[in-house]
Amino acid sequence: MWSFKENQLIHREQLLERILATPQIRGVTLLGGEPLHQADNVWWLFEQIKQRSKLTTFLFTGFEMSELEAFGFAERIENLCDIVAVGRYNESLRNINQQWIGSDNQQVIFPNNSREQDNRVSLNQVELIIDDKGGITTLGFPSDELITSLNWRS
Repeated sequence: MWSFKENQLIHREQLLERILATPQIRGVTLLGGEPLHQADNVWWLFEQIKQRSKLTTFLFTGFEMSELEAFGFAERIENLCDIVAVGRYNESLRNINQQWIGSDNQQVIFPNNSREQDNRVSLNQVELIIDDKGGITTLGFPSDELITSLNWRS
């Protein structure tokens, strides 16, 4: 469900400065909508982060690797991303026991220039954020049992 909160636009240089000034973070993750609908800004931000910090960069995209190559993004992925999750979520291939991705057609890639090692494990992590009005935001892929136990409707 989409948020009804007003969006706040921020200039990419202000965003970069906020990121770099945030203590005790290890990296920056960009995800949906589709980050690469703003590809110029994504690549600029990741390049600045790579040049100015030791933070890792993680990109989630619904595009397949073949599409990313066709867009001319392969070199930037190789040089600017530490981890990339590619592919559209496919409900018929749902697999909630993979770290970071939710369906078997998706892939997690550690480019050759990555500053991260592939330490993935088979697990299902779900984060529930309950706001002050009782609204719940779910991050991850909740199991059918969790959904049922919380009395949610799917």
